[in-house]
Amino acid sequence: MNENLLWIEKYRPTQLKDIVGQSTTINLLNKMIDNGSLPHLILNGKSGTGKTSTIMAVVNKLYGNNKVFNVIKLDASDDRGINTVRDEIKGFAEKITIFNKGIKLIILDEADAMTFDAQFALRRIMETYSDTTRFCFICNYDNKIIPAIKARCLNLRFQPISKDIIKSRIKEICTNEKIKHSRHSIDTISSICNGDLRKAINLLQSISMRGDKITKKICYETAGIPDIELVHYIFDFLYDKNNSFLDCYNMINEKLIISGYSLSLFLNELVKVIIKKDINEFLLSKYLHKLAELENAVSISTFGTIYTLSIIGIFKE
Repeated sequence: MNENLLWIEKYRPTQLKDIVGQSTTINLLNKMIDNGSLPHLILNGKSGTGKTSTIMAVVNKLYGNNKVFNVIKLDASDDRGINTVRDEIKGFAEKITIFNKGIKLIILDEADAMTFDAQFALRRIMETYSDTTRFCFICNYDNKIIPAIKARCLNLRFQPISKDIIKSRIKEICTNEKIKHSRHSIDTISSICNGDLRKAINLLQSISMRGDKITKKICYETAGIPDIELVHYIFDFLYDKNNSFLDCYNMINEKLIISGYSLSLFLNELVKVIIKKDINEFLLSKYLHKLAELENAVSISTFGTIYTLSIIGIFKE
């Protein structure tokens, strides 16, 4: 095996039985394939839950070595406008395969990035070629798929991968790659990745390049996320009425800004900490509402210093 290969590809499952954390969905797909009744599909759910791996495993089971004639897959890098639908997708759907019987499959990865005009054009193609062609839409947000397409598809929801499954998979890879690790470091990786198995494997590979052993500290540093103890310290400092605005700014500047942490990632961790704190409901709802507005502002702007002050303002209002 190529040692430079990305681990997410090296350890990507190729058969449906190897997909983890989605047993209900996998059982349903197996039954439909065995009965020869595969419908149009929408696979939706957060990143790293196995959507693309699942449909490629379906392709392997349905077509084997003949998939080059029967399957087309369009990724996020492809044009998603109406011209692609009219030319490339329609051309493949109406193509007659002389030497291969059965349905053709068109896979649209990150389909929620398609324009609405392209989706409306696609609806007509789905109707016209439904006897010979099936569509699979892969997306993170199914609300961006038009109702006319959703009504024609079986919508399969992929749940976030549980921490126990992520831990088990990470331990297995550590054993295969001969990586020394502690229980706390594995727990940290599974916690940071929040149900995203692909992120966990990518993070593990990045960490493995930094040394012979994985530690909790290296996990947080590599992910660019402040340690949970640091987030607790920052919150307690901001919440303390005895600390002035200037004291809070100097602390934030020292602990967060100079250390180079992403403000957006910090806000995400801060919300997790606040929810677990013993705060009255009125203050809790106010903090969460203000932090949500701030996170939205941070995501569409680059004025870091202003938003750093805004964090302090939320707690000193």
